[in-house]
Amino acid sequence: MKKTLLIMLLALAAALLLTGCAGSADTAMPSQSPGAQTTQSPILPSNVPQATDGGLLGDAVDRLDNMLNAGALSTAEDALKASKELRDAVQKLTEVDTAVAVAMGDTALVGVTFDSSYKTGVDDRLRGMILDRAQAVHPGIRSVAVTDAEKDISEISSLYQMLQSGSPYTTVKANADTLAQTIERYQK
Repeated sequence: MKKTLLIMLLALAAALLLTGCAGSADTAMPSQSPGAQTTQSPILPSNVPQATDGGLLGDAVDRLDNMLNAGALSTAEDALKASKELRDAVQKLTEVDTAVAVAMGDTALVGVTFDSSYKTGVDDRLRGMILDRAQAVHPGIRSVAVTDAEKDISEISSLYQMLQSGSPYTTVKANADTLAQTIERYQK
């Protein structure tokens, strides 16, 4: 709700700014070839371009939405690529024996099993190292949810397999968001 309200307010501000810019635009009419007919809008002056796809406000909303989601993983292909790279990066940590990862939106879910010599478990230091690696893989990742629970690791693996098999992004993201609510998130 807050995001929608923010988008609408920003869109309104952008539309007002664009309207102000249109007033100072060159108002010279293009030359018309003989025999060509024009249709004038009874509402708009002839020097204002008429939109056919949602108008200035619709374009402004689209641009603002893209800016707000800039960097977030928003396609299945991007999510799969980032998930593979993150898994490989986390497995290079000396504390980690194996890792599974799914990165979607601005959050990465990471399941780890530890090297036999590592006894500390999942702590903020490890979460911080994993977040650093996640952000190196994709700067749009803002938080990580790291777990060593077998059940969660299995669910993260299932989400990864869903991405691999071509499941719709929205379906996998919804399941990832639900799982992320049960795992402690970390962000800097």
